[in-house]
Amino acid sequence: MQPGPRLIRDFAAFPVPSAVLVVIAHPDDIEALCGGTVALLARAGARISYLVLTSGDKGSPDPLIDPRALGAIREAEQRAAAALLGVEDVVFLRYHDGEVADDLPTRAAVAAQIRRVRPDLLIAFDPWHDYTFHNDHRQAGLVALAAARIGARRPGPACGIDGTVVAPDAPPHSVAEAWLFLTGRPNLVFDIAPTIEEKIAARLAHASQAADPAGVARGVRARAEATGAAHGLALAEAFHALRLPADESLAERLDEWA
Repeated sequence: MQPGPRLIRDFAAFPVPSAVLVVIAHPDDIEALCGGTVALLARAGARISYLVLTSGDKGSPDPLIDPRALGAIREAEQRAAAALLGVEDVVFLRYHDGEVADDLPTRAAVAAQIRRVRPDLLIAFDPWHDYTFHNDHRQAGLVALAAARIGARRPGPACGIDGTVVAPDAPPHSVAEAWLFLTGRPNLVFDIAPTIEEKIAARLAHASQAADPAGVARGVRARAEATGAAHGLALAEAFHALRLPADESLAERLDEWA
């Protein structure tokens, strides 16, 4: 029998990672889907970095808008939203919206950031969520996990926040755990009542994606209420937590084969 989800009601008693890397496809993914938990981690003193694979350059109902101009707007919005949640380290890889791929060059780019940030915890999309409509979301989850599980565990370049190589042969880094959001199999649930207002404010900082601010705020709260209702909480965010093997020994890899 599988154990039920861990409900984290008192975040102060939770073992907080020292460094966290959140890998997402688009500006506003974090604020919409896991911003309450990010705010809890930041409050607890975790050093948080964002890696945004695209600049959201097609995220407009206007097909004639200049993608470069829109991308610049959305990057500025993401930095402002991150600051509201206590995050200053935001990196954009600037792939085109809708064209994220789990390929070797993208894995290498993500691994280079993992070697720089050296996170204990990776937060990313659950790529196996049923009916994930946006392919960028699925690909972002796959590439983040592949980079953490394989790519970053070998020496290689570490890239700075502007994409320049800061160390051509940085030491490898093993990420201990991954929390996958937008999941259909949650086993870790956080009470985000203490940070819901920060989450809403950060989501509204993406003004280009909030034509109806009141409606967006209601939607953010409604999603948190629906998640919480399934787990006996008023407001919640849910994840599928995975422990990544510390090395390639058989004992460490058994969990992957379960």
